[in-house]
Amino acid sequence: MPRLVFERTGFAVDYPDGVSVAEACDRDIRAGVPFSCRHANCGICRLEVTEGMDLCEPRTEWEDELLTYLKERPSVRLGCQLRIAAGGGVVRLRVI
Repeated sequence: MPRLVFERTGFAVDYPDGVSVAEACDRDIRAGVPFSCRHANCGICRLEVTEGMDLCEPRTEWEDELLTYLKERPSVRLGCQLRIAAGGGVVRLRVI
């Protein structure tokens, strides 16, 4: 079971394998990630993965298209699209 750590608020929580970051944030407002469109259109929910990139599933096509357009680093992901893969470990996320 992965542990998600949200640097902005210091909130940390264990969630089942395969959870999306959006689902985790919907379950607890203490995560502190802003959302708007939830369809990889706006980029409001950009996060930098500061630890645990190997536990993150690859970018979706829409996510990759927007982040490439915004010229973001490979460590930047969209909270509305990011899913955490199965397995233990820590995924640390910073709102940017």
